[in-house]
Amino acid sequence: MKREPVIDRLDRVLGLLASRPSWTAAELAEELGVCVRTVRRDLARLEARGVPVESDAGRGGGVRVPPRTGLGRVQLDAHEVLDLLLALALAEQLRSPLLLSTLKGLRQKLAASFPPEDRARVSGLRRRILVGPSSRNIAATWKPPTASVLRPIQEAFFEQRALELTYRTNDVSTERVVEPHYLLLSWPAWFLLVWDHLRGAVRMLRVDRIEAARLTASTFRIRDSKQMLATLGDIFSAV
Repeated sequence: MKREPVIDRLDRVLGLLASRPSWTAAELAEELGVCVRTVRRDLARLEARGVPVESDAGRGGGVRVPPRTGLGRVQLDAHEVLDLLLALALAEQLRSPLLLSTLKGLRQKLAASFPPEDRARVSGLRRRILVGPSSRNIAATWKPPTASVLRPIQEAFFEQRALELTYRTNDVSTERVVEPHYLLLSWPAWFLLVWDHLRGAVRMLRVDRIEAARLTASTFRIRDSKQMLATLGDIFSAV
């Protein structure tokens, strides 16, 4: 099993300590999937960083941080930042009243965590998430895709790289190479608006029908969404 980096685990410990008034070392160990000795070392590391960890003496004593204690900067990896950017882009497209006042600032702060060469992609990300009419006829058959499929899709979408896919239609699976230009939410279903190298044409692929996905080294330039959608007929004219 791949070991979790210490810095990532410390962030998880901080999150757990903030989530409720008190934890025992054994409870933290079980939650984190490590031994109690590792938890105690992590708590000592946090104290060395200046986090005011309080503990009760004796067997079974709890550990906590005082209420309203600032827990410092949250450190996110690239995958977590990308997940947040996609969520913010979706909220912006849906015109969520709960987030509109802070969306721009949040997006700018997240974009700043990427290298300069990637920031142009970040700024254009929200324009590549389209929201269409709901898919009531799909709701009964829609199944959330697995993380092993979603991760390469997300990376290919952000990095503008082609994907090798195994795609299932009517119980027949085909191997394809596609360029994932846009994500379309037609609630509850997600679609990829792609240029399909196999067909030599624009296609709309249901994400839950992608059985396997692999990132390639081939890159692409974003095509115009209106032109791509126009080739698919009136069903997506509302997008």
